[in-house]
Amino acid sequence: MKSPKGFLFNGINSGIKRKDNDLAVIICEPYAHAVGFFTSNEFQAESLLVTKKHILNDKIAAIVVNSGCANCALGKRGMNSALKICKKCADELGVDEEEILICSTGTIGVPLPDKKIISSVKKLISGALPEKSMDFAKAIMTTDKFPKHESIKLKNGVSILGIAKGAGMIEPNLATTLCFLLTDAKIKKTSFKKIVKQILEVTFNRISVDADESTNDTLLAISNAASGVNVEESKEYLDEFTKGVFSVLSRLSYQIVKNGEGATKVVKITVKRSKSKAIAEKIARKLASSMLFKTSIYGNRANWGRIISSIGSLKLGVGKSLDVYYGSTKVVNNGVSMYNNKKQADVYLKKNKEVEVIIDLKKGSLKFWIYTTDLSPQYVEMNK
Repeated sequence: MKSPKGFLFNGINSGIKRKDNDLAVIICEPYAHAVGFFTSNEFQAESLLVTKKHILNDKIAAIVVNSGCANCALGKRGMNSALKICKKCADELGVDEEEILICSTGTIGVPLPDKKIISSVKKLISGALPEKSMDFAKAIMTTDKFPKHESIKLKNGVSILGIAKGAGMIEPNLATTLCFLLTDAKIKKTSFKKIVKQILEVTFNRISVDADESTNDTLLAISNAASGVNVEESKEYLDEFTKGVFSVLSRLSYQIVKNGEGATKVVKITVKRSKSKAIAEKIARKLASSMLFKTSIYGNRANWGRIISSIGSLKLGVGKSLDVYYGSTKVVNNGVSMYNNKKQADVYLKKNKEVEVIIDLKKGSLKFWIYTTDLSPQYVEMNK
């Protein structure tokens, strides 16, 4: 899979993990500019805090990422570790320390083994190549079952690449676990940020695995103009670029749900004909985080009692005239159970790994949807 021009990648083992690769780098040639979206969690990792400061620079030379340790809740020690790693990368590349971004992912509260990382930086950077983007994707994984790597080439020659990791603690707020969106397009930083922010609202902000927002959630969007194509020179180019970004981020966000810890099903929850988007969103997100609802999906049981009780507990004044569907099978009509359809709905859940639950409020014209997963015993085993 061809990467955008002007980016080099690598992923190696630095000793944080026993066997798997745990240290990765993206090198920007020439310099790139970057925009970032970060977790709103009040406990933010020290690596993230360094990146939030460094990203204010107009020039970004590289992004270094470690997996296996979140470098979070470590105070000055964690901050110093992140800065020392940035300094080492900068020295190897012959750039300023402030031109290096750093991301960490893994266990919270464990000291980052910065000496192991620093001793591996030379090997990491010297081995970076344009074709090693998949090596990068694999090195940033934690509980992921597979790397998340999507790209597209536009008709005008611009390339867009997205790489992400994430399987648990998925409840983003203008971010994801870790995601890197790279393009060789020429585009103003302000324009790029506006486009990505809009698209996040209908991609990464529409997924939930366990309703827990991480301390390290970061999305970095990087552009280096290496293609020579200014996507802002015409409406056609800008529209094509926006569609390309949407294509990459939507596929990545779906993969994160599909890879949810312990997940056996992907569930799309759609709340439609609401009098307000806010009401529809509250209902959809409530169900996406409901353990009772998610376990019933895992058990292939169309237990719609769990749906209507969750909706009623929100006290949103939606009334009792709603309809509920599992796929195309209606199980609640005007708030009254259609019990004879339960077997058909159960079969739908049993036969499909990707299912949709629809709540029709019949109160207006607005809707909201979100992707989530079921909840299996494996999730508990992985997170105990």
